Amino acid sequence: MTQYVSVITCHDCGLLQKISHMPEDGAVKCCRCNATLRKRQRIESAKSIEHTLALVITALVLLIISNVYPIIQVEAEGHEMAATLFGCVEYLFTNEMELLAGLVFVTSIGAPLIQLTGLLYILLPVNFNHIPPFAPQVYRIVRIITSWSMLEVLMLGILVSVVKLSALATVVPSIALWTFGLLMIFIAAILNDLDTEMLWEILSPETQNRDTQHYNSNVQLTNCHNCHLLCTITPGHAHHDAVCPRCRAAIHFRKPNSLTRCTALVIAATVMYIPANLLPVMVVTSLGKSEGDTIISGVIYLATNGDLPLAIILFIASICVPTIKLIILYILLITVHFKFQWRPKERTHLYRLTEFIGRWSMVDIFVDTLMAALIQISGLMVIEVGVGAVAFGAVVVLTMLAAMAFDPRLIWDNMEKVNE
Repeated sequence: MTQYVSVITCHDCGLLQKISHMPEDGAVKCCRCNATLRKRQRIESAKSIEHTLALVITALVLLIISNVYPIIQVEAEGHEMAATLFGCVEYLFTNEMELLAGLVFVTSIGAPLIQLTGLLYILLPVNFNHIPPFAPQVYRIVRIITSWSMLEVLMLGILVSVVKLSALATVVPSIALWTFGLLMIFIAAILNDLDTEMLWEILSPETQNRDTQHYNSNVQLTNCHNCHLLCTITPGHAHHDAVCPRCRAAIHFRKPNSLTRCTALVIAATVMYIPANLLPVMVVTSLGKSEGDTIISGVIYLATNGDLPLAIILFIASICVPTIKLIILYILLITVHFKFQWRPKERTHLYRLTEFIGRWSMVDIFVDTLMAALIQISGLMVIEVGVGAVAFGAVVVLTMLAAMAFDPRLIWDNMEKVNE
């Protein structure tokens, strides 16, 4: 039976606590901020590995099919056009939007491919009782890249694109549309079914946590942010030299220069937020006349053409989400900087919200890219991605990086100093 860690520091509030009981199928939450500390599933270790491996292999096959076949086909004025996901990335590259092309490639092709091939590299040998070389380091990369895999956002973008394109031409769903839907479900099942702590113990059984009595009072205890192993840091020493013995990630008692890095990224995102909303994200040229669509005009177009549910979705994802995320990040930065003791638990929940909602702003980027790659009818209608989309893509990336740079444990540090 899997042995779970008895002592852990919460990754959100930093509280050192002991897990006295682990349920057969469930989760243990932090007693102070309600963060999930450990999750456990009823399924046995061997069956869990075999089950997850089957899901990974199936997902890889679906990923290949999804990138080989077209997503949708369009018929307009005697012209037939089809677009694959890789074709959309190629379109951006050929139109000198390399940064946006790189973002679309990483979030829709690169990250899922690395995620699935990394899991296959680990799980296939483990299923036959063999640990592959550098398995902990590979799994560390898989966990990092998972944050940038946005297939569920891509699927929503495809659905919005189908609705908008149906007003311009005849849209025929292709095989990749259905395989993308299945792929999204399979990856969600993989993330839900994989017992992360159990896998870490298989990959590196010699690095198990011990009770706090085995550590002396001259060290600080903190969990590796990647694999959650309880590690030690000696106060006064250079923290950049400390590495996790299990996954080799750098260990810090607190994220280095968290406030400085987060503030710089939030300010940069705020600067890019202005052109992202004022400049056109899509330019439509019809019969020699060009017209630019901003994010808000695209929402208004959907609302006035009878697609109110999709208009609401696009409004929330492209306007509300980045705005709310910037506001929350400013609140967190200001309250931590001035050492406010105001509602630390609620502020921690706000931080988790920024991590959850950030990726959904990519919907508009996927919509603009897919429509531009499909509608290229010379002399009749041409759709191009506008410069506003580049600025908006920068906002999405910068806000995600800002949330990753912020250390929520700083919220609770002020409370602990008051109580001392």
